[in-house]
Amino acid sequence: MSDTDPSMEQPVELAVHWRRLVNDWVTRQHRPFEADASSVGLEFEHPEAERRIQLGFTTTSTEMLLIMVTDDRYLENDQLARAAAAATAWNIEQLAPTLSICNLAGEQPPYLMGFRTLPLACQVTRTAFRVMADQWLDESRALFTWCHQECRL
Repeated sequence: MSDTDPSMEQPVELAVHWRRLVNDWVTRQHRPFEADASSVGLEFEHPEAERRIQLGFTTTSTEMLLIMVTDDRYLENDQLARAAAAATAWNIEQLAPTLSICNLAGEQPPYLMGFRTLPLACQVTRTAFRVMADQWLDESRALFTWCHQECRL
């Protein structure tokens, strides 16, 4: 479909069209991406934080579109308390994306993840989704810049 297709400017149900909206936004980023039956992900260089960030989209059962962002680093054991304090501070001051420490009990080391959600029950236009996705990417960059520069994570 072309960028000027008026039918795409009609609000569409996110539950039915989330993958098409995500793929449209990802394609406009001109970056390689990975997609499988349940998710779409892509990676961005982020020199301000001296790392790469990965942005992923998936759904939780049938209720939410989950937008997740991680960086390319695992946390060391001596960073966990600082990471927990950073998550608390970020979540109080910024609210979004929510910052969390993931994989505390997993086989891999823990890592930081930011996430946002969007109800699958909502309707959205392609343009509105693009604007939100651009905002999520900007917020992700700000989050990991802050983690690196302010918290030394």
